[in-house]
Amino acid sequence: MSVIKGSDLMLFVGGKSIGFATSHTLSISADTKETSSKDSGGKWQTSEVGVLSWTASSENLCADKAEGVGYDELFAMMIARKPVTGVFALEGNSTDLAENKLDAVKTGGWTPKAKDGYTGQMLITSLEKNAPNGENATFTVQFTGVGALTKVTQ
Repeated sequence: MSVIKGSDLMLFVGGKSIGFATSHTLSISADTKETSSKDSGGKWQTSEVGVLSWTASSENLCADKAEGVGYDELFAMMIARKPVTGVFALEGNSTDLAENKLDAVKTGGWTPKAKDGYTGQMLITSLEKNAPNGENATFTVQFTGVGALTKVTQ
């Protein structure tokens, strides 16, 4: 068993990777409800799990043309105000992870590995472009899950 390299885990939108990504994040959270009472002793708060939620994000370099999903496509998805399908998974062409990964992205972008990762519907809640003087231009996209995040099994 080997450690998974961050370069092998990707965020896919509509079945394609987000182009020129430098970092992806998947976060799962649980709201808690206080259940403290006179019977719980009075020294420590007690809680139970309430609603679950999840978010995802991607940090990317800006490019004129990206294989996979780029800023312009994400912009169009955001203003459409409709959920998109997201998958957080290993890249599908890597059989032995980083050791066998292709040197360059294939035409159309990376695709997710079958029967791997987590998937769900998500809304684009933030799309930010950053252009610092003398540095690479970047963009960041934030997603909020709509409903359940599930393990990919097929």
